[in-house]
Amino acid sequence: MKTAIIGAGPRGVLTISALINQYKNRTDKEQPLTIELFDSYPIGGRVWKLDQWPGLIMNTPADQVTLFTDASVTLSSPVFDGPSLFEWATSDLATNYLTENKLASELITAAQNLGPKDYAPRALFGAYIQWFYAQLLSQLPFNVHINFHQELVVRLDRLKNSSITLTTSEQEYMVDSVTISLGQQENYLTEAEQTLALYANEHNLSYTPPTSPADVDLSKIPANENVIVRGIGLSFFDYVSELTLGRGGHYMQNSDGTLVYQPSGREPRIIAGSKRSIPYYPKAISQKGYGEKVRPSFLTEANIQSALVDGHLPYDEFIKLLRLDIELAYYMALIDTHYPTQNASQFKAAFIQNENRQAVVADFGILPGDVWNWDRIIHPVGNQGSVSTVEYQNELISWIDWITNDAELGSKTGPITSALELLRDFRDVIRSIINRRLFTDDEYVNRFLSNYNSTNNFLSVGPPALRTAQLSALMRSGIVTITAPDMEIEGRDGRFVAITPRNNDVFAADIVLEARVPKPSILTTSNPLLEDMVSNNLLSPTTIIHEGKIMPLPAVSVTQNSDQVVAATGQVLPNVFVWGLQLESLRWSTTLSPRPGVNDLNLQTADFIAAKLLHLIPADDAELM
Repeated sequence: MKTAIIGAGPRGVLTISALINQYKNRTDKEQPLTIELFDSYPIGGRVWKLDQWPGLIMNTPADQVTLFTDASVTLSSPVFDGPSLFEWATSDLATNYLTENKLASELITAAQNLGPKDYAPRALFGAYIQWFYAQLLSQLPFNVHINFHQELVVRLDRLKNSSITLTTSEQEYMVDSVTISLGQQENYLTEAEQTLALYANEHNLSYTPPTSPADVDLSKIPANENVIVRGIGLSFFDYVSELTLGRGGHYMQNSDGTLVYQPSGREPRIIAGSKRSIPYYPKAISQKGYGEKVRPSFLTEANIQSALVDGHLPYDEFIKLLRLDIELAYYMALIDTHYPTQNASQFKAAFIQNENRQAVVADFGILPGDVWNWDRIIHPVGNQGSVSTVEYQNELISWIDWITNDAELGSKTGPITSALELLRDFRDVIRSIINRRLFTDDEYVNRFLSNYNSTNNFLSVGPPALRTAQLSALMRSGIVTITAPDMEIEGRDGRFVAITPRNNDVFAADIVLEARVPKPSILTTSNPLLEDMVSNNLLSPTTIIHEGKIMPLPAVSVTQNSDQVVAATGQVLPNVFVWGLQLESLRWSTTLSPRPGVNDLNLQTADFIAAKLLHLIPADDAELM
């Protein structure tokens, strides 16, 4: 049997690991198995490449990242146990591996000094993936062969006998089955992006469309010149870090814990903004142990089932239950830290049992200024009308300092950020709602995808608290200016300008960086393989009924219970699988790294697909990513 895996990032390597485990433990090992692995980048893939600046860090604590399975994972094969990223990085295994492979001394030092709750360099996770892959190669069973081709697959042809031909720029390969596990891919530019790119070409300016910041050459951005950055999400922090710390700047700590930025003199002046023009909430410093997650008190399966109407969960009821869980977590942390004479356990019982929860809050003596306010959480900087840039900066810095202080208290202690932590803890509950299609199609499109996703990202997928503390220092030093909301970029008088309807301030620059990665979308992808498969009707978008009409979603159409591709004709291709980012919108929150101790969906999916590839019975209760 010969199978191909396209994509050598974490998911592709996990699929290989699961294939080996299934073959070794669940087959008679008589039929040879050959695995052809393809990626235009080295093992680890694009996002985790080893030659990126070590200052670009992950967005998950090091002890919450793994490539190994454990007893919590729903598997049809035995557990393949091993060290988490943190455990590996601080071991002699890592030191020896990094040294023998002549990786940067800065990366070796970062590994040796890594704490369990620290955020590792992305390059270090890339090294962990390569080490993991090397372990797989060193333990291959008899009759299993792996061939890695650092080539870009551009075409897939399915022959009449169902075998598959893969075409790269180098040659053709014949296989029996294919698993596509691509990560971030480029998209064609939108009309607005094309307009800015053309303007840049016409006026000798620099325009960088959405892409991975690690792939952008920032060395040509001059010191002390304006650069406009659109977007204040995670890519924004990557760009800012590279243009400040990456240019020799450093931070000093004040006696009150705030930071002061010491410039190197080589930094540009960064003008940033977005529709919201507020950075994402910082992640609280992790205080969680192995496999630890908060369980819902309101968004429970029993409450979900009792709220169903004609088999669907009303979106408003979903939001109500979710918000109650978050409010409960907030008040319990608040009582523990600010109201020592009150009992948090008694509050929890009263809050769950009493419908008049405002009365419960009042009965426990919570001061008006401490009462949870959703409008203030979602719109934390109040100036919604006209406001000068200076006024906006002052208000924004105050909020950043305040919420960073809360995050630095910890994920069990900081009242606000520990409560928002539930949005991450409940991801599997929400994924289950999406996978079971419990929302009506209209509410899924009009409310969940349109509203919830944006708000969830703002509240729960932000940077480590360290990064927002640094941003405050950069704003106070004048290196970074964040415009008032609704920032737009246009070409004017041969330059780019950033403007906002909230004031008359205009910021001109010769350089624009779009600070966001391309959204996974089968509708706009420029990946040659995906494009080819769409044009040949081998791939098609998932569709739903929206306002009475068939509407395509950005996700590849696959069978709901097995990730096998559904061609444009409606035919299921039993030997072609897709999983990961290309299923975003059919599935939800597909970008996460595998985590130990929590029955991780990445690990479940790899085991499930491996069993299907080998024509074995997979775990019947596995949930797919």
